[in-house]
Amino acid sequence: MTRITDVFSLNFIFWKFLGLWGKSAPSKYNMAYTVFYLFASLFVYDIFLTLNLIHTPRKLETLVRETMFYFNHLVAVTKILMMFIMRKKILVIFDLLDCEEFKPNDENSQEIMKRKTDFYYIYWRIVAVTSNLSCFMLVIGPLIKMLIWKIELGLPVCKFYFMSDELRNKYFVIWYIYQSFGIYNQMVNNLNLDTFNCGMLWMAVGQLQILKTKFVNLKLNDFENGLDLKSRDDMQIERLRKYLTHYEIILKYCAIVQDILNITIFVQLGMSSIVICVGLCGFVAMPSNTETAIFMFSYLTTMTMQIFVPSWMGTQISFECGELMSAAYSCEWIPRSKLFKRSLILFVERAKTPVRITGLKIFTLSLDTFTSIMKTTYSFFTLIRQLQVDEVN
Repeated sequence: MTRITDVFSLNFIFWKFLGLWGKSAPSKYNMAYTVFYLFASLFVYDIFLTLNLIHTPRKLETLVRETMFYFNHLVAVTKILMMFIMRKKILVIFDLLDCEEFKPNDENSQEIMKRKTDFYYIYWRIVAVTSNLSCFMLVIGPLIKMLIWKIELGLPVCKFYFMSDELRNKYFVIWYIYQSFGIYNQMVNNLNLDTFNCGMLWMAVGQLQILKTKFVNLKLNDFENGLDLKSRDDMQIERLRKYLTHYEIILKYCAIVQDILNITIFVQLGMSSIVICVGLCGFVAMPSNTETAIFMFSYLTTMTMQIFVPSWMGTQISFECGELMSAAYSCEWIPRSKLFKRSLILFVERAKTPVRITGLKIFTLSLDTFTSIMKTTYSFFTLIRQLQVDEVN
């Protein structure tokens, strides 16, 4: 990997296919493709889902499935809009990731970045497998059952309640193909936008760990210890200056990531309780068959990963910021000059305020927030189940 941004190469490939990313000055053909593709896969699909939800019968068993896909689609739309609105800031993020200060220039730094990139590739593949499995069981599973056991086939995503039975049945194949295309497009969007968001956070964790290692190893070797005191001080002050510059760029990087993810995190964490709660209700209320069980399990797993992984990474960023204080005092600061010590003290004071990624300054991206969301989700779920029991009794 020659550049850090190469870690997002898979995302770039899918973004171009999805019409989300292209050249800095796209041709008219690329613009036409983007407009047409997003109109067909996003705008029209959103209208159909909205009309369907409005006309859905007000019964829990019926609303569960329609609501689950609708709210997940809203989250996906927010992420897609982020790509267009925040394009300039995303380009700045790429420039910072490939800047000289972020390049791993020693063995320890290279090892840290290798671990981060390997983890990112593994994470991308795990999300891709669970997402594709969920989509396969939703779209292809019923087709296989129909061909083998001659079971009546229904539309994969929603029932199109706003249509007459005659219109729905007359163009059933077209609606089935379009819904399959729409849900797969949504899945690929979620896959590559969620992993990209986590990737930005994960690269910040990697840079903080690299800086921590540099501070721990801010010591003179045997040859340098043989130099006069002024030369040793000048050498260490210069190294400290480079590390402080590195830290300032990390803070700038995290600030831009905060701007990019601000609304997306708010929407994703804010709606996650609804999406997972509805999914749990669907897992219990939907007909018990193999493909439905596999679909719901993989779907809920993917939805939980969408909020757990970034929450864990947000906690990691705050933790690594705190570790910088201990790392700073691990260097050979006692025999250094007052200028060196004063600069080190200022760095430690700044590091006492950890970086926190938030959603509209309401949700903090952390494991505590994830735990709260899951508790809220379970509370909603048990409440709905109790209401169902009361209705039956």
